[in-house]
Amino acid sequence: MRVKGIAVAAATVTAGVGGVLAYTVARVQGRAAGDVEEFLASTPARERPVVVAGASIVRGRASVDFVQMLRERFPSRTLVNAGVNGNVAWELLQRTDRIIACRPSQVVILIGTNDVQATLTPDAMRSTRESKHLPEDPSLGWYAACLRDTVVRLQGAGVNVALCSLPPIGQDLDAPVNAVVREANNAIHDVCTETGAAYLPVYERLTDLLASQGATSGPAWTGSWAPGTASLVEHFALGRSYDAIALARGWVISPDGVHMDSTGASIIADLAADWLERQPSTA
Repeated sequence: MRVKGIAVAAATVTAGVGGVLAYTVARVQGRAAGDVEEFLASTPARERPVVVAGASIVRGRASVDFVQMLRERFPSRTLVNAGVNGNVAWELLQRTDRIIACRPSQVVILIGTNDVQATLTPDAMRSTRESKHLPEDPSLGWYAACLRDTVVRLQGAGVNVALCSLPPIGQDLDAPVNAVVREANNAIHDVCTETGAAYLPVYERLTDLLASQGATSGPAWTGSWAPGTASLVEHFALGRSYDAIALARGWVISPDGVHMDSTGASIIADLAADWLERQPSTA
């Protein structure tokens, strides 16, 4: 009977954990506020919107929502969230027609963290290519080509484009992963030079902040999914803010080493807002 009781208790715990994880996944995969599909289904706006495109940092579910921060700074403008969790640059390129269908005047793009992670090991390359049905193995060269093609297509539709450099991954700026982030940011800068798109120095501002706080040597990103999963469970199941999660773990700009807390999100919003303020609002 005791063994049976232990088995029942274990099954109950397992089911409870599974339920929490399922709830968390459903919440993090929820639609972004004011996403592309919502905008296209609404009454056409008189003024052309601003679209912010990218992956989970843009979507604002696993991360503090910097697009919402921009809405609060520009209450008279329409901000469309085109962030899709897990996207790489090739996937964003496939979504460009839907973004153009919104008739944006400006597009801010922040994408590449998943591309960087996909290039780190042969296993990561293989699993990313297979899971996303990519036409070739992830590489920084292909990332830059996809980003360039996306910019050119948007500019061909009369859109002003700004590209954000990628945030550091973890706070150990000397870690190998951040050397790859810097290579990706050099590629972003080159795309901006080639196309005339604006370069928004997200990495540079975030690392300046880390340096000012003596926080450039850790914690390091390990490549494990565990910190991100734990952050999401704490946020969605336990109701903790991303700021509280970051503080408890010793992170300055992120709850998990990848996504943004309000400090990191505010810096991205500041850079995007500064650029948008210099752009014409096109009807």
